Amino acid sequence: MSKVTLAAVISAVGAMAGFTLQAAEPTKAQLDFFEAKIRPIFVNNCYKCHSHESTKLKGGLSLEFRDTVLKGGDTGPALVAGDPEKSLLIKAVRYTDPDLQMPPKGEKLSDAQIADLVTWIKMGAPDPRVMAAGYAKTYTQSDRDHWSFKPIKKVAVPEVKEKDWVKSPIDAFVVAKLTENEMKPSPMADKRTLIRRATFDLIGLPPTLKETEEFLKDTSPDAFAKVVDRLLASPQYGERWGRYWLDVARYSDTKGDVKANREDFRYPYAWTYRDYVIRSFNEDKPYNRFILEQIAADKMDLGTNRSPLAALGFLTVGERFNGNINDIINDRIDVVTKGTLGLTVTCARCHDHKFDPIPTKDYYSLHGIFASSVEPPEEQQPILSKINMTPDYLDFAKKYNELNAEMTTLEASRKGKGKKNNKEIVKQETQLRRQLSQLELTHPGAPVRAMVLVDRPRTSDSRVFIRGEAENKGDIVPRRFLEILSGPSRPVFKNGSGRLELAFSIITTNNPLTARVLVNRVWMHHFGEGFVSTPDDFGNQSAPPSHPELLDYLAAKFMEEGWSIKKLHRAIMLSSVYQQSSDTNPRYAQKDPENRLLWRANIHRLEFEAVRDSMLAIGGKLDLSMGGRPVNLGASPYSTRRTVYGYIDRRNLPEVYNQFDFANPDIETGKRYETIVPQQALFMMNSPLVVEQARNVVGRPDFLNLKGDEKRIELLYNLIYQRDPDPTEIKLGLQFIKQSPPSEIPAAPTRAETVREARGKKGGGGKKGNNPAMTLASIPASQLQPVGSWAKYAHALLQANEAMFVN
Repeated sequence: MSKVTLAAVISAVGAMAGFTLQAAEPTKAQLDFFEAKIRPIFVNNCYKCHSHESTKLKGGLSLEFRDTVLKGGDTGPALVAGDPEKSLLIKAVRYTDPDLQMPPKGEKLSDAQIADLVTWIKMGAPDPRVMAAGYAKTYTQSDRDHWSFKPIKKVAVPEVKEKDWVKSPIDAFVVAKLTENEMKPSPMADKRTLIRRATFDLIGLPPTLKETEEFLKDTSPDAFAKVVDRLLASPQYGERWGRYWLDVARYSDTKGDVKANREDFRYPYAWTYRDYVIRSFNEDKPYNRFILEQIAADKMDLGTNRSPLAALGFLTVGERFNGNINDIINDRIDVVTKGTLGLTVTCARCHDHKFDPIPTKDYYSLHGIFASSVEPPEEQQPILSKINMTPDYLDFAKKYNELNAEMTTLEASRKGKGKKNNKEIVKQETQLRRQLSQLELTHPGAPVRAMVLVDRPRTSDSRVFIRGEAENKGDIVPRRFLEILSGPSRPVFKNGSGRLELAFSIITTNNPLTARVLVNRVWMHHFGEGFVSTPDDFGNQSAPPSHPELLDYLAAKFMEEGWSIKKLHRAIMLSSVYQQSSDTNPRYAQKDPENRLLWRANIHRLEFEAVRDSMLAIGGKLDLSMGGRPVNLGASPYSTRRTVYGYIDRRNLPEVYNQFDFANPDIETGKRYETIVPQQALFMMNSPLVVEQARNVVGRPDFLNLKGDEKRIELLYNLIYQRDPDPTEIKLGLQFIKQSPPSEIPAAPTRAETVREARGKKGGGGKKGNNPAMTLASIPASQLQPVGSWAKYAHALLQANEAMFVN
């Protein structure tokens, strides 16, 4: 049977089926998915045969616009919206039929690209591409007058009647809004609730028995202020809040898609960026300086202190897209603009932004900045601290030189060899690269390097890529900032690549977005929801802020007070609105079910990091050492380091990370998705780590030394929930212990047995699906240890919602 074109076969079946694409208006998330995943597939793999560029449109099918896809080719459409299994587009790209393989044989799409097409069709094939006479969009004054593009105004604090409740200007703004809606704030939370809320909020750990007791005894008016100040001064504060920024920075210790025969998949020194972020939060580095260093530290006068160079990991720890430089630049534009400005600028890569006044030319102005920057080879990345001739360093240097010598020998032997022998040599070179990367990642003597970006010797402006196609170049555009934020006569960047000027454009006090976006993120992490519910999108598609005047008041105050994030925390947490109880009010819940007016405190679930860290802390086993190379959290004996120091492999995240809604390290994430799924409860039931901590908590000396079962139950409640049990809970606990022999208390905690390690080596990482199970099912039955009744009881308490939620 002769091969036929994709268009002809798809069209024939589509005509018989009579299916059409979805008519419903696509959501913003669906359009974002199309722009990030689907449009690049069409542009890079299909347009050469199925767009106006081809000398002859194959099968009469154009995949260039939504309308042409709907119309299809000679006899009908190309797909069945909502049903990928009935779509010949999917059949063609899967290569299941030897006579229907598109793109042509030898150019098959990757598994990830095919999966993205399947997902797109399942969601109804949303497609924003509209055929028009031209490609440029005309932005109206309404597009430009969106609230977020207007200057920040420090409005007057409203006068309110509730003087006793108002502790700060924040309270006045909130209670004024409540009064407008005939509502009142909730009563204040009790002291145990307050210290638990504040401690988890600021350091991601439960308060200790001593800290709780001291706060309960302190009757001074500033008792809670002293708690807040102590927590802000804690080194654990930077670990908690630094992790939020690492979500924004799409942090990972690995590169994602790489050409395996040319480079290793790991970033040996990504952790230096993670440590820089944690250190910056602990030092309360001014946020404007923090941004400046992450975009252009190499262009700043740092004196003898080279540590800020690690800040450039913000740009360099992203996905590597198999070395596609334009995709890498797109990723860097995305993290800078979403992360600092809350704008989806990368939607303008292929066409003028559909919603926000960001033309394609603005995108390629930024493209020129990052195209004029380059990463030095790993071995030439700057060393952050002086090298001392310690035994560790000498051992590292010896092993490193030996591996490099082997590499040099192999490269020399490849010359003149046959093709078959060369393939074997390439395999050996790949193995050596992995050994070198492993050595740099794990050896204690390896020099500490920064993952920097530097200016090219010769910088240049970029041309517009028409429809995002690198080979279809349009006008040259100068390197400069976004017009909507800096005006039509904005200056051209001439200082090297322009990264330093870009950073200054972002942090200027005239920029209406930077401070608003940061204040919104901090508010969101304290209250569970920001003033703006889309922290990564402040554009025309965003919902209006719930309290626009308060957002502007805090943004202006934030800049006036030196861009201090710790001062912002303090102002928020010492307000009455933060200290409200979470008690519900049926009438208010009906009127404002999402609590956008803040009539009570929100109950929110702890992230996986806080869940894991708090269990280790309750068991008395948490290692509070700071910084350093990443650790494998999935291998037994389990590391007791804080979760922020865990090894993050963007292609092989442990399953439990995904179960607990960990941030996707492929993309900038200002707000994690939050789900409630059975796997979360199953992890708490079956994880050897959780069982081990249950044993540890009943093996603590303060537990073992108690006399009487009631006292032990009280201690467990205070350790796990930071409160006393009520009489019913004590009664149930006593019944449980009595009915669950043996009731003896273990003399010491028992360690869980070996769990297989990801990839079988320190550091983990690699192919998907090869991650640690972290469940009891991964331990041979012969190695399972019996669990005593007290450990069972502690385990049951750890599984309750109260251990995982903060009210």
